[in-house]
Amino acid sequence: MTVTAAAWMILAMLTMGWSAEGQIVKTTDVTVTNWLSKGQDLTMHCKSKEDDLGERVLHKLGNFSWHFIPNFFGRTLFFCSFSWDGSGGNRYFDIYVEKRDKDRCTDCKWIVSEVGPCWYNATSAAYDVCYGYKSSLL
Repeated sequence: MTVTAAAWMILAMLTMGWSAEGQIVKTTDVTVTNWLSKGQDLTMHCKSKEDDLGERVLHKLGNFSWHFIPNFFGRTLFFCSFSWDGSGGNRYFDIYVEKRDKDRCTDCKWIVSEVGPCWYNATSAAYDVCYGYKSSLL
């Protein structure tokens, strides 16, 4: 069975999106890894306005990944809550903000520690862009 050029184009359109400028936009992948120093399980719950990814429990060095096509209007946001034994409740972080992340990664990798998430910087080949947690979802 041969696949025609039109079939390949349809396949590409199903796996990619279109930007506001009419350019093909690839999917974005996000991976979050448990980097807690005492080896505790990390409970995380991530969602966007459209998608609830559900609660996940990551064991030491375990990870969770998902992919999506960024919003046509440039407003894609995925936010997560994190908790672990001794955390004193949920910690919050916007794990993907299109305005912040669209030009720096399509394979966005994060480690989560007690002090906050750190993003993998491909230029330095290290998780050296770190943030603190937000005090709440607002």
